[in-house]
Amino acid sequence: MIMRKCFKVSLMAASLVFMASGAQAGGIASHKAFYEMSLDDREQKSNIVNILGRSAVTVERDCEGWISVEDYVIEFVSENGGSERILSHFESWEAKSGDKFSFDVNEESTFEGRKDYGGFASLEPDAQAVFSNGAGQSLDLPKDVYFPMRHMEAVLSAADQGKPILAATVFFGGDYDDALMKTNTVVGNWQEQSSDFDFGDLSANGYWPVQIAYFKQSATNGEPEYEISFRVQPNGVVRQYVIDYGDFSIAAELTRIDGVDDPVC
Repeated sequence: MIMRKCFKVSLMAASLVFMASGAQAGGIASHKAFYEMSLDDREQKSNIVNILGRSAVTVERDCEGWISVEDYVIEFVSENGGSERILSHFESWEAKSGDKFSFDVNEESTFEGRKDYGGFASLEPDAQAVFSNGAGQSLDLPKDVYFPMRHMEAVLSAADQGKPILAATVFFGGDYDDALMKTNTVVGNWQEQSSDFDFGDLSANGYWPVQIAYFKQSATNGEPEYEISFRVQPNGVVRQYVIDYGDFSIAAELTRIDGVDDPVC
């Protein structure tokens, strides 16, 4: 059960990196970022004692929007000495206009085998998502729904204007049951601090600390399913993030970032 939850949150983390990287599409270069993942903190009741992982995230502009790809592997070590592993390929495309979004996910895990998810969502003429796997389920979307990059654009806009709170419903894709989530975002004060290593043209002299809480659509209490905290530069680069599951958390640190050439449109 806990591993299944971990995979679902990992998809949210992938979307986080994608949406942050594409947030200010007119002012950011396409790039490929590499993250190292590790156990951040754990409560005594948690049976997870160590976490090892890596991810490679590519954010590439095309003439109509953004293509985002993440490949990652995460290994969870339990207190009895056993371990479980998840390998995932997550790919999405979002229109520059923010009204169309598609996704494909291929997952391989030691505890559930192979699973594939895919689908397409559009806000016009009716706000709806269609899932291509299984029975081809569809999901009606609220008119004010955000797709990931448009949501992060709103987060950075709020940060730039000094607005500390943003509530939004976001469609991330992935598993049908968790594709649409309510979110509450808290944006902290600007922190003037250079990164630990040179990002080249993507460097900035500071970041905003941001925390996003994720809730199921049916949630009736104030406890989120999970939370993701991250440090984001004005150009959308995420320096690091932490995924909080409640009884343990995963930290991801940016270790390398490379530029990617844009197309000639």
